[in-house]
Amino acid sequence: MKNISTLLALCLVPLLAACGREDADARRPASAPNVLSVLASSELKDIEPLLPGIAKATGLTLQLHYTGTLDAVERLAAGEQYDLGWLASKRYAMLAPEVKNKILAAERTMLTPVVLGIKEKKAEALGWTANPDLTWKDIAKAAEEGKFTFGMTSPVSSNTGFSALLGLAAALSGKGDALEEEDIDTQSLVAFFKAQRLTSGSSGWLADAYRDGQDQIDGIINYSSTLQMLNRDPGIRQKLVLIYPRDGIVTADYPIMLLNAARRDAYDRLVAHLHGASFQQAMTSATLRNPVNPDIPAAAPPPSQAVIELPFPARRDVVDAILAAFYNHLRLPADSTFVLDTSGSMAGERLADLTGAMLNLAGADNTSSGQYARFRNRERIYLLPFDDSSGQIEYFDMGSTPQSNRETLERLKTYVRTLRAGGGTGIFSATQKAYQEVARRRREMPDRFYSIIVMTDGKNTAGIDVDGFVRWYRGLPEEDQGIRIFPVFFGEANQKELPQLARLTNGRMFDGRKSSLQAIFKEIRGYQ
Repeated sequence: MKNISTLLALCLVPLLAACGREDADARRPASAPNVLSVLASSELKDIEPLLPGIAKATGLTLQLHYTGTLDAVERLAAGEQYDLGWLASKRYAMLAPEVKNKILAAERTMLTPVVLGIKEKKAEALGWTANPDLTWKDIAKAAEEGKFTFGMTSPVSSNTGFSALLGLAAALSGKGDALEEEDIDTQSLVAFFKAQRLTSGSSGWLADAYRDGQDQIDGIINYSSTLQMLNRDPGIRQKLVLIYPRDGIVTADYPIMLLNAARRDAYDRLVAHLHGASFQQAMTSATLRNPVNPDIPAAAPPPSQAVIELPFPARRDVVDAILAAFYNHLRLPADSTFVLDTSGSMAGERLADLTGAMLNLAGADNTSSGQYARFRNRERIYLLPFDDSSGQIEYFDMGSTPQSNRETLERLKTYVRTLRAGGGTGIFSATQKAYQEVARRRREMPDRFYSIIVMTDGKNTAGIDVDGFVRWYRGLPEEDQGIRIFPVFFGEANQKELPQLARLTNGRMFDGRKSSLQAIFKEIRGYQ
């Protein structure tokens, strides 16, 4: 059975990483009269099979350049030009004056709310099945008491996590209008996120990870269309109940936005087709998103009760305050291990790229995306350089105050600048050493998000081979398995061996040949 992200054809490009950006020419409006350049949300990868039909009906070819909602705002604010935008939501864009002024028209095209999906038996035990009186405060209380666990995407890497966090903050505030910073109920938010046990940079990867580890977690927050697709997967042993709390949810409505006034006629022709019966029927059948055309029935049954839409903050600084609070105080802290290739082939530009990427995570990148991707309060960071043998694991403990963090990050920067290239490449022995230490730490302190990043540009020439690592891993006690490995390969790295680390641990592979190492390291932060 194909995995959920294949079924949905979700592009795993995060909101802030800007991974896989096109060259400068591709960022400009298309010059051909019947070609439109479109800055599109990454999950719209699943409508690619419908693009030929759009072209046939309208005479227009859409060139989709994938990104995420938050990253799209940063890119448009920086001056990148496109004919159209097609994002999960335009609400955040409307809070940035320099971007709001570029949106000349906007029409929603499809609908899918962000909801909590909980296993049937767990929902029944909690009294949440068909419960019209359930509120987010009820859910937060159950989370604090340890009655259920869930997974959610990173709010700065995926629209589902972003929408869920802002919606939850609005609901728990008890306000009926736009949230202000002083209204944030930090105590209730902390209680809710005590139950989070899985994080991700992508809604599609989150669905896959839930399916592959469904015995270890009770549910996930995701698009209702993604959850309904999961429920159709024969690999799901217990269907998910979609929870619509009485105080409301946040819905993605995928507005298509005109950014280039010269393409107004083409835009109007495109919107007319997207609202038409043929596209709306094909879209809802393929993606399970709800149509905006009232004449087209939804592919999945709607909730039994009326759905309330939660208010979105009216100011960008409120959004930024909620995001900062989430990473610095609300969610479980991360334990992040970087296994870094410093073999001879890394000499020169490659080592400089690695050093630069690590320095950016330590605070050298002052862009909005860089600020969200940098190491966070309460995070524990471990660096393990390797050549033909493994070096010493260096430990950096982020505290909870600006002063302690500055001291830790300065020490990390100093260490990274001392890295030198030389020797062979013992990838799997170094990964084994890192994994042993991470497993030990997880046994001692389970309430963290644990991950291992393995970065290499070469083939394994020393120590155990990949088969040896696989045998060793499978011989571990069950409680020590499941720490996700995220390999990053570029250069001459073995394209068959490294993906085995991701498959073995339900991690994800990153291809450094398609994007810069700095962009990939930003992207990885959504999974930590």
